[in-house]
Amino acid sequence: MKAGYNLDLKEGVDFRVRRGHWLPRKLSVDCIAFGKTLYFRSTDEGIPKHEFLHLAQFHKYGAARVVLHYLFHLARNFCRYRNFRDSFCEVPFEREAREFEAEGPR
Repeated sequence: MKAGYNLDLKEGVDFRVRRGHWLPRKLSVDCIAFGKTLYFRSTDEGIPKHEFLHLAQFHKYGAARVVLHYLFHLARNFCRYRNFRDSFCEVPFEREAREFEAEGPR
């Protein structure tokens, strides 16, 4: 699973961080990864392991493929679960990131 990802990503080189951003507040989440940027609601310093894998997914597949992956699986899952939260949790990239986070420290 993670063997195909470059997990040696460095802030300021491979990705950037926007802290205190409006986007996560608007979506009612703490953080969102998009492309080569992490958008944080707060000004905390740490990068959650879960979000770090999302950065690696964007680096490996590109923004267009990641977005299409989410849209396809959200639509398919919504037909099954009939709610956004469950549909989102069952997107394969989300499941993969949760498993990566559960493995322990990076």
